[in-house]
Amino acid sequence: MKNIALLFVGILSFIGLSACGTENHAKRDSSASSTPKTEQKANSSSSSAKAGQQVSSSSTTTPSSSDNSQSQTQEQTTTSPLSGYSDEQIEYARVTETLLHYYGYNFQPVSITAQKNGKNHPVFPFDGSMVVREESVTLTFSSDNTMAGTTIVTYSSNHNGSINFYKNPNHYQDEHYLTDPVFVKTESERLLDRMVTINIPLSFDEQAAQIISKIQLK
Repeated sequence: MKNIALLFVGILSFIGLSACGTENHAKRDSSASSTPKTEQKANSSSSSAKAGQQVSSSSTTTPSSSDNSQSQTQEQTTTSPLSGYSDEQIEYARVTETLLHYYGYNFQPVSITAQKNGKNHPVFPFDGSMVVREESVTLTFSSDNTMAGTTIVTYSSNHNGSINFYKNPNHYQDEHYLTDPVFVKTESERLLDRMVTINIPLSFDEQAAQIISKIQLK
């Protein structure tokens, strides 16, 4: 009986040691499997931080094209050859240069005068003359201040970058201008019918800048 009891106690001890070994082995496996997950989580946090740095870096951009365009426009405005003059002076200079090219003149005027006319300005300064219904300007420019070298033009603006104009006579030799209102009406109608519409470009601004200081306002 004593031997049987000792054998039973030995079997129980062996079972207990096996159970403890199995439990310790399971804990080691669990600890080993949790280590890679911790490393993966740390790597994921590091990647997110790097991605955030990249996004923050990419959000710092150079000035937009609209900013550059606005800067270029401001620079062009400040460097215009006609800057510093009034709108009226610039208009008269541009119109004069355009007319010089239209008539094929190869000179720059030595004198320029501009006279503003109200509505219903008579085409001829005689009884019976037709009138220009819109406000107009009479430009007189000369190559040498002689009658032969002088051009007189009256124009009205279309307010779209173009003008309507006619060329005034330099002198009125026919006595009918003084004595015959019907003749005056007919001739003035004929002149208005021959009015020309022409665009005023900005491409002559360099030349206009050379004559703008010569303009005298009446």
